[in-house]
Amino acid sequence: MKQSLTYTLKVTLTTLLLCLPITYVIMMGYLRLLPLIASNYSFNVNLDIKDAAVFIALSFCTLLFNMRKIGGIAPVTYNKPNIATNAMMASIAIFLIYLLLRGKLMNLSIDEFLITYGPTFLITFICMRVYTLRNEESQVKLI
Repeated sequence: MKQSLTYTLKVTLTTLLLCLPITYVIMMGYLRLLPLIASNYSFNVNLDIKDAAVFIALSFCTLLFNMRKIGGIAPVTYNKPNIATNAMMASIAIFLIYLLLRGKLMNLSIDEFLITYGPTFLITFICMRVYTLRNEESQVKLI
C-alpha cells in the first residue's frame, strides 16, 4: 500500500503544480489564435480553482481506489496502464456529474470545456502513465 500511496501522491502533486500554469498558457494561446480563426467570436474563459481542486481530489481518490488491488492479501495480476486509465475515466465521469449538478456544464461550449479543463485531464493522465509503480514492467504477478 505504501507504493500505491507514494505513486498517487506523486501524480496528485505534479498535477497541482502544473495545472494552473499550463492551463493559463493554453488559454492565452487559444485566445490569441481566435481572431485568426474567426472574425466574430465569443469565448468565455472561466477556470474555477475550486473545480480544479475537486477534479484533482477526485482523481486522487479514484486512483487510490483502483490501486487497492496492489498489495492485497490474495495474489492479483495488475496492469498499471489499465489501472491508470480506469482511474482517469472514473474521475472524469464523476467530475462531469459534479459540473452538471452545479449547473456549470450547460454554460460551456465544447471548446470552452476542452480549453478550460482539458489541460488538467491531460496532465493527470500523462503523470499516471509516466510515473513508475514498483517495477518498470506493466505486468507483475504479486504473491
